Amino acid sequence: MSFFTRALRAIRYYKRNTLLLFIIFSILFALVLSGLCIREASIETARRTGIEVGGSVLVDAKEQGAGGLSLESAQKMAAHPAVEEALFSSTIAASSWKGFSGVPSFFEDVLPGDHDITLMGANGAHPILQNDCTMVSGARPKAGDKGFVVVHEAIASQNLVEVGDVISVAPEKGGKDAVELTVTGVYTRVEYYHYGSPESYVENTLFTDLETVAAIRGNTGLQGVQLIVYDPADIPGFLSDIEAMALPDRDSFGIVPLDGEYRKISLSMDSIVAVASLVFWAAMALGAILLIALVMLSLSSREFEIGVLLSMGEVRGKVILQLALETLVPVLLGATAGVLLSGQTAAFAAKLLGAAEKGIEVGIEGWAIGLVYLCGMGLMLLASCVTAFKVLRFQPKKLLMAVE
Repeated sequence: MSFFTRALRAIRYYKRNTLLLFIIFSILFALVLSGLCIREASIETARRTGIEVGGSVLVDAKEQGAGGLSLESAQKMAAHPAVEEALFSSTIAASSWKGFSGVPSFFEDVLPGDHDITLMGANGAHPILQNDCTMVSGARPKAGDKGFVVVHEAIASQNLVEVGDVISVAPEKGGKDAVELTVTGVYTRVEYYHYGSPESYVENTLFTDLETVAAIRGNTGLQGVQLIVYDPADIPGFLSDIEAMALPDRDSFGIVPLDGEYRKISLSMDSIVAVASLVFWAAMALGAILLIALVMLSLSSREFEIGVLLSMGEVRGKVILQLALETLVPVLLGATAGVLLSGQTAAFAAKLLGAAEKGIEVGIEGWAIGLVYLCGMGLMLLASCVTAFKVLRFQPKKLLMAVE
């Protein structure tokens, strides 16, 4: 009788052991797939949530009154593949502007006469106007707008200007020619806002385009750059790449990553990924321990049977193959049952992580199923090694005499 036929008959004869192996490995492999499913879903959820939350890198000139960050360096950083959008800003302040005066600041008692006006230019929509202010009249500036100015309602009231008026702005010192700008919007803000130096407040800030400020300053230096990154997970690599660029004016600006919210979310998701990985490895370790224990128990109870086979001249290798096949069949059947059971686990994981709301499909992928079967084969090989070690040491005569 061939070892294959003997293995199939043994599977039927020792049906309790076979059923026990099948049940145990069905549960274990379902746990393995569950761990993999939750892990992949967590990683994808963290990635998409990070993109929704967003992250950016703030680049500030260390000396606001100097030339600032060069436009060339800012453009190199903005050209990085991780950057989705770049906002350049430049400011110029003076105690008075031609025919235009500021309003008392919130700290007038501490800094009497503090009426400095700051002209702030940007290459696109101003973040302050977009996020912190309400338009009283007119419209917020858009990327590409030129020759405009948006003023606070207090400034507009004090200087008797409204949307559509043309004003002439130039610093008191510096000898720069006045630039005529059209008032396109009037904004307000309930809370006082501190921007830049202690003397600058949003009420006394005029918002315009970057080229206007460069023309008045006489250079294209920037005071600030906000680099909006598509995926916050790329920020560490992006910061390393900036250092690797060896920009000539690197010492003139500081870099601050603004990814706090993403890191909070990432930490919570990392915990879920760690738990899912732990489930995977714990299931594999438990499977190995149980399988080896059951194999050892089976060998102990079948020593007489193995001794008879060996005494009849059966090759030890075929005996080992028979016992390995007896283990392989219930393990692979258990892996198949685990795949079928894990479908419900995937649905539960999707609900737990809120994946459906984010449009994430949580399911058992082909590579995960392949991994489960590979794990089953690995456990079977491990059990076969134990079997081979025991069988190779068996002495048929001693086994039969021990039974007698």
